Amino acid sequence: MRRVVIIGGGFAGLAAGVRLAERGACVVNLFERRKHLGGRAYSFADRTTGDTVDNGQHLFMKCYLRTREFLETIGTGDRLRFQDAFRLDFLHPGLGHTALRFPRLLPAPLNLLAGFIRYRPVTIGDVAGLRRVRTALAAPLQCGISVNDWLEECRQSPAIRQSFWDPLCISALNQHPDSAPARHLTSVLKLAFLGRSDSALMGYPGVGLSAMYTDAARRFIHRHGGTCDVGEAAADLRIAENGKIRIRLKSGAAVTADAAICAITPPALSRLLPEGFDDLRTRLKSFYPSPILSVNLWFRKPVLDRPFVGLLTGRMDWIFNKPMLYNGRDNASPGHVTMVASAARSMVDKPDEKLVEIAMGDLHRFLPESRNVPLEHHLVVRERHATFALPKGHSPPTNRTAAPGLFIAGDWTDTGLPATVESAVESGHRAAAHTLEYLKAKRVRG
Repeated sequence: MRRVVIIGGGFAGLAAGVRLAERGACVVNLFERRKHLGGRAYSFADRTTGDTVDNGQHLFMKCYLRTREFLETIGTGDRLRFQDAFRLDFLHPGLGHTALRFPRLLPAPLNLLAGFIRYRPVTIGDVAGLRRVRTALAAPLQCGISVNDWLEECRQSPAIRQSFWDPLCISALNQHPDSAPARHLTSVLKLAFLGRSDSALMGYPGVGLSAMYTDAARRFIHRHGGTCDVGEAAADLRIAENGKIRIRLKSGAAVTADAAICAITPPALSRLLPEGFDDLRTRLKSFYPSPILSVNLWFRKPVLDRPFVGLLTGRMDWIFNKPMLYNGRDNASPGHVTMVASAARSMVDKPDEKLVEIAMGDLHRFLPESRNVPLEHHLVVRERHATFALPKGHSPPTNRTAAPGLFIAGDWTDTGLPATVESAVESGHRAAAHTLEYLKAKRVRG
């Protein structure tokens, strides 16, 4: 039986491993350098409260078909909870609570127009301008254009940008509109709003991220004869003359495989690649990290009456009500909320006390009644390498490399999507497909 080594145990690596195990054409050996699976999307127990804390709260959309397929395959599809009808709640500093809701009974695009007409931060004129977006989505997109540039070409008003486009860009792409590539935003729009009527429905994990997929993926790979080893980092990778991949682990062990998938970050991959990959290494060095910041707050009693809400013009972007999200399926104290800031490069290096002060300031500003509820505990989580971005005009690498049996996977590879869980799973599936194709051709040759 052919052996495939996967380096990296996040969404991309586990999705690749599950797909290969499912096909049954090889033995999968997965190695993760951390002592837990999950890569840049995992959860852990808070030492003080015992509550489950994510390293970064995630929202999903129902158009994330690859993610849903992956979870269904490993038996955890029901741990991702979706809305029955599209609704995004926001808190506005002047208008208070407002919601963007798309009626289920109206066909697209009438449901979108009806939703925006009732969305209080925008005017009829702002809504009328959305027709230019629909026209622009059907036109070729200029290479290297930013979200800012694209929205200016579509003549979107400051009001609708502040209350919809900018929050969507920052949350979905983890980049600010002036640097985010427009092609990633348009790919999300086409998936969510130009597909099935339920494609844009929002979803969230009904348990901690690790419970949603890591243990189930590990069990799936094990049941199919593979292994998942944690605390095992790859120290050296070599391509032998016969095409075999030889990997030396930091523990001193060595593994030889017929093919390998590197599902790690661009900096880690750049350090691991052997000589002869100069072009890929140069492209990898162009990536820079975009952090996500989470401030977990525990109050004496609940301060939010809905699962999650966006903050328009806040320094933090979202408030998540953990006990409402979990609904008894995982550990969450009654007063536990998580406040999240995406694309948080300007804040991530601030001390914990300052970040708690910023989060509390937003909370008191948007939910004044929270001033009367004592804060009992806090925990700041910085995911400094939540996603990786490229400068304008740069393109990400594909899943193939110059070595026929060596493939790469990750949300940062060229999937046509922004650096999301969906992109990670898609890249894992693509890398697995290339691997199977390579092994099949190798078997035919002899």
